[in-house]
Amino acid sequence: MLSEGLRVCGLDAKVVFGETMARIAKNDPLLTVVVSDYGRRLNLDVMREELPSAFVQCGIAEQSQVEVASALANEGFHVLAPSYATFITSRVLDQVRVMLGMMRSPVILVGLSAGCEAGALGASHMALEDIACVRTIPGVTVVCPADNVELASALEELAAEPRPAYVRVSQYATDMCIHAQGVQRAFGKAEVLRGGADAQVAILSTGPLTGEALRAAEHLSQEGVETSAIEFAVVKPLDTEALDALVGKRLVVTVEDHGVQGGFGSAVAEYLSGVEGAPRVLRLGMPDEYLDADTPQHLLECVGLTAEGIAAHVKAALA
Repeated sequence: MLSEGLRVCGLDAKVVFGETMARIAKNDPLLTVVVSDYGRRLNLDVMREELPSAFVQCGIAEQSQVEVASALANEGFHVLAPSYATFITSRVLDQVRVMLGMMRSPVILVGLSAGCEAGALGASHMALEDIACVRTIPGVTVVCPADNVELASALEELAAEPRPAYVRVSQYATDMCIHAQGVQRAFGKAEVLRGGADAQVAILSTGPLTGEALRAAEHLSQEGVETSAIEFAVVKPLDTEALDALVGKRLVVTVEDHGVQGGFGSAVAEYLSGVEGAPRVLRLGMPDEYLDADTPQHLLECVGLTAEGIAAHVKAALA
């Protein structure tokens, strides 16, 4: 799969999900995908041919979806439960809290169309609080892939070693394929995409805005503000060694397509607040308000989460 990075980077993430499930199904007879109506959009026909009994349809009932997924996972099946990100987190939060948190059911939740990807459908379908909801539950891994290659890699990792987890999937026209040559780091480790120890500003990103964060770092460096770009595909547990290495920087900037409260930036700030000599943290994300329906690209432009907007935020903070 990873050798096909250039091909999958141009695909819809839902297609990549289905392709990955089909590939896993060839070698994993325990693979099970539990859906809540949404399954018909996930390119799962090949997987269903390989493992006819591996597809469980719960209808439009996400709470039941998590309950069924938990029961199957507790019996030893390798279970993924995909749905709209806002539905598979906030709508089912009590079930996730009890079953993945307290019961430790090794279910892999997959939140699709996260962030403002579904912005045209309005605030009800924008998942801007999902990381905040899930990362507060003890023992749940939270993964935010930057591109399709990283998505496939994370799904393969989690299916091979199931654990309570949430994989957040969002995809924008502004994204870029960061991992066209494959994922080269260990699961859970941050990846330095640009710059090094001499950079006085570090932009930390998670999810598909990593491409915009990388471009912003390049723009700032060209203007004389040497800036590094570091991706955190795993929000929980955080790679704290990578954060410890930021001591001495002038400014740390976090970038995400999630609300500024409770998300990746909050997790970084929480950790660095206990680190002696830690730098100032500037959190960039979606504002603390419900947004009107609009295209994802225009929403990102309006809140300054394009490369140009991120660079402008950084320069203002350094002024």
